[in-house]
Amino acid sequence: MNKVWSKGLDPDQEKELRGDFLSSLLVRKRLVKILEDKIESSIKGSRSKANYDTPNWDRSIADSIGYERALAQVIDIIYKDE
Repeated sequence: MNKVWSKGLDPDQEKELRGDFLSSLLVRKRLVKILEDKIESSIKGSRSKANYDTPNWDRSIADSIGYERALAQVIDIIYKDE
């Protein structure tokens, strides 16, 4: 469980949260899959040839990269151990 989940909690709350976190593995796996699909969709969309005709192409790509990075951070928080 990523440390951000238990930051600021007292030991009893942390123990309860850890149990809830562990028991939600199926939900978390499903959410990770949904987020990964969104990342893949964003990557495909940003590689579209139609995007090259956009005057603000560089800003659009920067936005896509930031969106994908944010989703990856959420995946790390909900699924990976620290």
